[in-house]
Amino acid sequence: MGKEVEKLEKLGFSNYEAKVFLALYKGTIMSATDIAKEAKIPRPSVYQILRNFAVKGYCNEVTTPKKQLFEIIDSKVIQDKLEIEFRTDYNHKLTSLKDCFNEIRPLYRTRQPDEYNSDVELIKGYNLHREQKFLELVKKSTQGILVMNRFMGNVSGKLDKESKNLHKRGGYIRSIYESSTNFKLKIDDKWQNVSKEDLIRMCEDFVKHGEEIRFLSEIPQILAVFDERIVYISLSDEKIPARDSSDVVIKNKRFASFVTGLFNIYWDKADTLEALKKELN
Repeated sequence: MGKEVEKLEKLGFSNYEAKVFLALYKGTIMSATDIAKEAKIPRPSVYQILRNFAVKGYCNEVTTPKKQLFEIIDSKVIQDKLEIEFRTDYNHKLTSLKDCFNEIRPLYRTRQPDEYNSDVELIKGYNLHREQKFLELVKKSTQGILVMNRFMGNVSGKLDKESKNLHKRGGYIRSIYESSTNFKLKIDDKWQNVSKEDLIRMCEDFVKHGEEIRFLSEIPQILAVFDERIVYISLSDEKIPARDSSDVVIKNKRFASFVTGLFNIYWDKADTLEALKKELN
């Protein structure tokens, strides 16, 4: 009975409940005395457990002139009852979890002492974490964004929703891209290698939605400046796996002004979209 008791305990039964359940499960119609003897536990404890089982619908009470008897119900019915109970409990806890954190989220770090406030945030981990942080900064931007970037991996040819929303709010996006075609673009629902013509067509679509674009044959650093006060720098290195690399967010207006000045120097040197088109002719 040892292993069976342990398995029932993992389902939430107490030790005594598991022993009473197994005694009932193996038998037919039994009295509380018989069940206590089979389970090898005190009879007073058996009475309370049997009452609870009857309420939960695990067993039936059969009244006779001489004694009260108990009979386990169909095994499959008990399993279904437990499954419903577990699912209901899980859903309740999940709902409570979400409600709780929706309630307490505004309190996060509200009492952090000034001496622990930092203008620098380090982001490590997989690309998803970086994308989420970058998107968060785009959402909060109201004035404009400067971007220096290279297309890598699989790239969507659509300007993302938040960038479009920034344009609607009156903001600007000014981007310097590397004129490399070392990435894949989704064309006719298939990821395909990119030609210079494909790169130009994609960037023309960006321009239609208000983005200003220029090109360098090689960009010195992947970075972005948000609202002239926040700088996002990607510390990527081809020799380091993406999961081990880091990005840095620096919230400092003076530093953002410095990086903006550097960006403008490269902007003035960079080729326009029209100049890139002429190279193909």
